[in-house]
Amino acid sequence: MTTAYVNIRGTRLLYALFLALGAILHGTPLAADWPMEGASPRHTMHGSAAVPVKPDIVWQIRTDGPIYAGPAISGDTLYIAGHDRQIRALDIASGAERWRRELGDVISTTPAVMRGIVVVGAKDGILTALDARTGETRWQRKTEGKIVSSPIIDGDTVFFGSNDLHLYAVALSSGEVRWRYLTKGYRYSGIFCSPTADDERVYVGTKDGVFYAVFRDSGDLAWSRDVGSSVYRSALLSGEHLYVSSYDRHIYALERSDGTVVWRSQLLDDWPMGTPVLVDNTLYVASRSGRLYGINSSSGDIEWRDDLGVGVQHGFLVGIHDTGIISTIDGELFALDLRNRRRIWQSTLPGAVKAPLALSRYGIVAATEDGTVMLLR
Repeated sequence: MTTAYVNIRGTRLLYALFLALGAILHGTPLAADWPMEGASPRHTMHGSAAVPVKPDIVWQIRTDGPIYAGPAISGDTLYIAGHDRQIRALDIASGAERWRRELGDVISTTPAVMRGIVVVGAKDGILTALDARTGETRWQRKTEGKIVSSPIIDGDTVFFGSNDLHLYAVALSSGEVRWRYLTKGYRYSGIFCSPTADDERVYVGTKDGVFYAVFRDSGDLAWSRDVGSSVYRSALLSGEHLYVSSYDRHIYALERSDGTVVWRSQLLDDWPMGTPVLVDNTLYVASRSGRLYGINSSSGDIEWRDDLGVGVQHGFLVGIHDTGIISTIDGELFALDLRNRRRIWQSTLPGAVKAPLALSRYGIVAATEDGTVMLLR
């Protein structure tokens, strides 16, 4: 959408309000939303809202089971799902429940929301699309394996993986399968991470340590690359490179056009957790043990280290002013100034955090292993 600027301040303001209202009415996420895992199909992990300073808990609710999936945010609604088989839509300002729906099995995928539809996968192998406003079922698509790969929505297509070894592309409006690509994993392999997409290809890694690029229009293989070990976290796409976390304790930089290995980082102390985030020319990634690394995105050299002193399940997300936040398995929340590589504040949450965080203009949304969902601001 092209914005027409004029030299009248009031007219600019009214026009901006008009665009925002139109986005809300048509179900299109606003700039400060977090509509899917990783914030966008490229998994940038960057939000366009400020990270609050030493935030307090504004509200918290308790669900009926553990939560290992992250939240999705669109407009004033938060969508969250968990091991109680429920997906909930909450008023993000107050935590009030707008609707909930029970699916057929436990849910460990982050919902994705776009154009008035929210999609989520469950371990019974079914991807479900619901009306984002009412929670009514729009369609369902059955696969032959568990779905633990969080869906992404790009344009009018939903991309997700299944433990039946296929990467799927389905129509957002109807659930019609446009194509499915069979990866060549062993029987108990599968796709655990959320896909990454650009205008030409869809990218995903598998448990057996192969990273694939598939043409998004046809579902044909573009290229594949061995990355040493299992890929459980989504790849970051930035510029011409993909940055992939492998359980061989390395980060790989791959050319997105043909999968050429540009560099492989030095050995980390433990498995990398979470999608790497890029700030200036540095990739920031955390290891399972809670070590933080700053890796030169051009060379792969490790240039900075810090130690949180406790393990993590997911990596950074970044707000404006390059402030990164990261949570730990003992419920600590850390904020870091990534430009100057220093900690800003630390806060204690009421429980272990093993689900991804999300950031919007309302604040930070966190979910704990005991099933508590909270907003911090």
